[in-house]
Amino acid sequence: MAGAAHQSYDGTHRGEPALPAASATRVVRHLRSGLTLRMTEAFGRTRIAVHGEVDLDTADTLLRVLADCLESTPAGVDVDLTGTGFFDCAGLNVLLRARAKARATGAELTVLAVSPAVSRLLDLTHCDEVFPEAVVPAHLAAAKAPRRP
Repeated sequence: MAGAAHQSYDGTHRGEPALPAASATRVVRHLRSGLTLRMTEAFGRTRIAVHGEVDLDTADTLLRVLADCLESTPAGVDVDLTGTGFFDCAGLNVLLRARAKARATGAELTVLAVSPAVSRLLDLTHCDEVFPEAVVPAHLAAAKAPRRP
């Protein structure tokens, strides 16, 4: 057909640059605890959504995933902890170690959002100053707010 645009295998038209597409979501599960880490890459960064409990038993899994993502996406890693129901000092240590690794390699580690449990630990340890971008989304804050009679 004359005048019809020719589409390439990646969905772009000839002569147009292909846009970076998000890769498929990768999932890592800690079998004993059920901790689930979902990684999605887009625009040179990796987003990790953490669901479950981060404690002494699961901290190594989170640390390995963060380290791998920092190596494979040097532009940075964004961590979403809104699905984290329990988060202790082992989890905080993982975040601090990953932040140090990121800084040493020139990458960026951002904690985008946190659950009330994570927010409380960051506040108690004054690490909310280390991760100032970490906020509790309004829908989680409202759900956890004490009800008045």
